[in-house]
Amino acid sequence: MQPTRLTEAFIRQLAYEDKPVVVRDTIVKGLMVAVNKHSKSYKVQRDLWVGQRGRRRKTKTVRHTLGTTLELTLDDARTRAMEVITQIKRGVDPNASDVEPGAETWTVERMFEEYMADLRARECADRTISDVRVQMNRYLADWKPIPISDVTRSMAREKHRHISERHGKAVANSSLRLFKAGYNLAMRVVDDPDALPDNPVKAVTFNKVRSSNRVLMPEDLPEWWAKVQALPNPLRRVMHTLGLFSGLRPGTLVSLRREWLHLDEHAISIPRMKSGEPFDLPLSNYMVGLVQQALELGDMLYPGSEWLFPTRNVRGKIIATAVWREKTLPSETGHILRHTYRTIAQRVGLDKIDARMLLDHKVVGIDRVYVHEKALFDRLLASQETMTAAVLELIHEDGRVGDSVSAYDR
Repeated sequence: MQPTRLTEAFIRQLAYEDKPVVVRDTIVKGLMVAVNKHSKSYKVQRDLWVGQRGRRRKTKTVRHTLGTTLELTLDDARTRAMEVITQIKRGVDPNASDVEPGAETWTVERMFEEYMADLRARECADRTISDVRVQMNRYLADWKPIPISDVTRSMAREKHRHISERHGKAVANSSLRLFKAGYNLAMRVVDDPDALPDNPVKAVTFNKVRSSNRVLMPEDLPEWWAKVQALPNPLRRVMHTLGLFSGLRPGTLVSLRREWLHLDEHAISIPRMKSGEPFDLPLSNYMVGLVQQALELGDMLYPGSEWLFPTRNVRGKIIATAVWREKTLPSETGHILRHTYRTIAQRVGLDKIDARMLLDHKVVGIDRVYVHEKALFDRLLASQETMTAAVLELIHEDGRVGDSVSAYDR
């Protein structure tokens, strides 16, 4: 692509592509954003010259990764890019290690940086890499300067206990498992792995965390329906309703963009799901009506919005909704709607492959080899109509669409 003045909005609209795409910034020469199938990253590229003035020679072209677009804002990336460019101009390769490769030089912070670099090399999702940094900075910050060889088993057990008490059992498990993964990477790549003791997380007894498989029981759906349709914000009413009828992950639901809508084809084409793959969500006739309702509300309340479910931040700027749980219904909104959709699919005897594909779950076994989602779209659309009819029947005995859905505050 041609060099351009990068903006946050321009970077957001760049599509994830199988073939890597690079867009260079015209403000900071050498800064670029690189997009592949799974991530968007800021990088710097400059020629490295060495030697005295008048006798300098080019040794190589350096490309250095600054971080993903989830880790850095564009302003931060430009600032860091200028710092790296200054370093390269001095003849210093930013990719060259300034420490010996021995295991004793690895601090916890370096271990996590190496682990995140490994995730990028494996083209893991931006969100995955960003979550690693958040966990390190939030729950293991006091360990960052400590050499990993100094982290003992008793320290790991104590840290796990402390995080469990302060932040919850699931968070403690996640933080220590990330440390374990980073330590295992260090054991694989350092030149002297024998200098490292066994992974200290081996001594940790992880908490038993009950999986969040709560669902709305069929007999509770009419009451849930009444509560949702009584919410004061009409757009959030539609959002939660579509959440139940689609089974979408909450994070995907709130980030839906208008440009993804293909209502004439009864589909929402989502370019990238949690799996890293695109997904065409089939829309029943009733779901098309819900989307149209959301569009009308958005035009009235948030003119010019690019999202299906927009809101405003504290500065009044229109943004995508970030909160998917309702304050007044915290245990009845969010991911529980996805679990409820899956349970209803089992209740009505929906084909197992159809049910998995409607939820963007991987098809397992030999079926995975022969099943192609796009080729089965018409069949999935019919299954979605079956699901919609089943949900409406549970909410209204006669299957009638209630006035509380079709009417909204004007």
